[in-house]
Amino acid sequence: MEAMKLFNHHSYNLQNHSTDRQMLPLFSRVPLYSKNVSFIKEPSSISSNSQTLFTSLNFLENPSQKPQNKVGFYRNKLIMEFTEQGLFEDAISVYLRMLQNGFQVQDFKFFPCLIKAFGGLSDVKRSRQIHGHVLKLGFLADIYVVNALLGMYFKCWEIKDAVQMFDKMSERDLVSWNSMISGFCQSEDYFDSLMIFNMMVKEHGVFPNRVGCLSALSSCASIESWIHGREIHGFVVKNGLESDEFLVSGLIEMYMKCGDVRNAEHVFKSIVEKELVRRNTVIWNVMITGYVSNECLSKAKELFVEMLELGIKPDSATMVAVLVVCSELSDLSIGKQIHRLILAFGLENDTRIETALIEMYFNCCHPEAGLKIFRRSQIDNLVMWGAVISNSAQNDCPFVALELFCNFMLKYGFPDSLMLLAVLRACSSLALKSKGMEIHCLAVKTGSVSDLYVGSALVDMYGKCGDIESAQNVFSRLNRRDLVSWNALLRGYSQNEWADEALAAFHDMQCEGLRPNSVTIACILSICAHLSVRILCKEVHCFLIRQGWKSNVLVSNSLVAAYAKCGDVNSSWIIFEKMHDRNLVSWNTIISALGMHGHTDKMFISFENMKQAGLKPDHITFIALLSACSHSGRVDTGCNFFQSMIEEYKLQPQVEHYTCMIDLLGRAGHLNQAYDLIMAMPCDPDDRIWGSLLGSCRSHGDEKLAKVVANHVFKLDATSIGYRVLLAKLYEDLGKPSEVVNVRSEIKDMGLTKQPGCSWIEVDNNIHIFVASDCSHHQSEEIYAVIENLTLEMKGAGYVPHLPLRSVVPDEANF
Repeated sequence: MEAMKLFNHHSYNLQNHSTDRQMLPLFSRVPLYSKNVSFIKEPSSISSNSQTLFTSLNFLENPSQKPQNKVGFYRNKLIMEFTEQGLFEDAISVYLRMLQNGFQVQDFKFFPCLIKAFGGLSDVKRSRQIHGHVLKLGFLADIYVVNALLGMYFKCWEIKDAVQMFDKMSERDLVSWNSMISGFCQSEDYFDSLMIFNMMVKEHGVFPNRVGCLSALSSCASIESWIHGREIHGFVVKNGLESDEFLVSGLIEMYMKCGDVRNAEHVFKSIVEKELVRRNTVIWNVMITGYVSNECLSKAKELFVEMLELGIKPDSATMVAVLVVCSELSDLSIGKQIHRLILAFGLENDTRIETALIEMYFNCCHPEAGLKIFRRSQIDNLVMWGAVISNSAQNDCPFVALELFCNFMLKYGFPDSLMLLAVLRACSSLALKSKGMEIHCLAVKTGSVSDLYVGSALVDMYGKCGDIESAQNVFSRLNRRDLVSWNALLRGYSQNEWADEALAAFHDMQCEGLRPNSVTIACILSICAHLSVRILCKEVHCFLIRQGWKSNVLVSNSLVAAYAKCGDVNSSWIIFEKMHDRNLVSWNTIISALGMHGHTDKMFISFENMKQAGLKPDHITFIALLSACSHSGRVDTGCNFFQSMIEEYKLQPQVEHYTCMIDLLGRAGHLNQAYDLIMAMPCDPDDRIWGSLLGSCRSHGDEKLAKVVANHVFKLDATSIGYRVLLAKLYEDLGKPSEVVNVRSEIKDMGLTKQPGCSWIEVDNNIHIFVASDCSHHQSEEIYAVIENLTLEMKGAGYVPHLPLRSVVPDEANF
């Protein structure tokens, strides 16, 4: 918008401005007959003693009307051809050679083309030199030259110079206006582009042609200005331009980017019956891409099929758009068909298509095919390296991402910030702090550490690796903090159970004027669940209602889990019932919540409802089911679920599933069966599995098996005091004081100490904390009196506590 002020307020004098004086030296001292021609980028090599060629000339007629010799005509044509082919340095070199060979400047009629070559270099200094050159020669009287200079300055992003030149023009034609409209559009100053368009029509009475309309439509699409786009559409129809292929594409793109799919379809259907326009692949591409951007994936797929049925050959842009559809739908079968079409049309060596194919296979959970395409590719560029590393990190192939990154470093040396982001994501998922620190050093060396996204990724990496201090350090050094960086810090606090710091950071974030999103709320609710403080959950829930949050699956899932962990399963169920959209996580969360609170039958019904909703259970679903069966003693049901997971759903059991099964069998007294299952595990059992069986051995008094199990436990975790205390209690229950003393002595000799148990309860929105053998609570006397009364009532009801034959050890709190 600043540029528009220059139309009425400036003191720019083109003849006297200092920048013009800087333009002149190179051209004012070119030698007549020098054999070694120097390029503009080396002005110092031109002899200062040579005869001066250029003087200030006054042309009485357009220089383009002067006769030309054959050599001059050939070189003029050569300049034009070089410029059209993008060989800008060569075009400029030809002109300089012409000058050195004595060519008369007044015979040169391709200044607009030559100026375009200078603009193509996007070199401000050299562009101002050609400006000074044509100024001294008097060619600024030619409107074609001035129009070319306008375009040149826009390509050099010197908008102020372009505006000043436009304002000084004594004569403007339609090309002048188009240059300004398209220049502002290409400079991403879309509002000024539309303002110039409006000024041209309303204040100067100049009506746009196709070029002006296209640039204005592009600006409307970029800022999603539907109203202005509709006005331009009306002008196009009124002037009979609605069949123009370029304008049709521009209109469809504008409507699609404004989210108006219906009007885009109307424009498309109005021309699809016209044979010449219908066979324009670009129009079909814009329509398909628009459907994809508006998430109308099925329509995009149908339109592509219709395109093929009409015999219209797709190009690389079409294939890229359709591959995005396959990626979004995770439809591997259609993706493979598109791949075969790409091979049939001979488009397999296009960089964009290869990159899109890699992303499609990764998103469709077939990373092997994506990696195969990458390794076979004959095109080896940074874009493809970035795509394959990023997709490997995002699609559960972090080790592959790190390996590819190492190969990239060996070949190219330094990565860009996008690649660093991908590798940091891989380090986060693997919790590889050492590798993450290496990437941190590399980011510092390349200067990428100042990038906000890289800084946020570093915060996330350190948080996932449990190094909260480093995460705080990186966060505190960020020049700017957005919601992503705050969420990374909050997620680190949440995952490492730094509850107080998380709540304080949440408060600070809001003080900085940032509104939390669903990720933020999910992190805070995770903290509430960890603390098991229901009042905090209700506060967050009320905050969401006050802020007018719409139904969000992530937030709703987090609320269900948080209320359940705070003991309020009824609120969890109410929220779940009110959810409009439920994904697999939603069902897993409510199934786990019901199982956690002993509502086993209701949990089984929910499991059946989930299957009827068309969702397949995953590993987490079966962990919740098996855990509930274990705590409710439903051995047969649990075994059936375990078998169904393997045979019906083809899910390979993980350590967590085996832990649930061992606990299920152990609680029911099937100790030998549990032991055999551990020995038959395809993966190595951890200390938790053996510890679960050791607890069952104590419950059922199996000393022989307990010794075997204890040996396995202590091999895996020799310093765990919990399992040693458990073994001592087993011997105590069996009345073997010498064994108890031996175990307790080992604990003492190893210097192990057991942290006292801690629990808390929420009563009337107040938290009451209790620690083992602690009498510091202000109501401790009343509490212990109630416990004593309850114990007497239990004994009176016939309860006989299970006591060891002989207590030989002082209270374990002393350890």
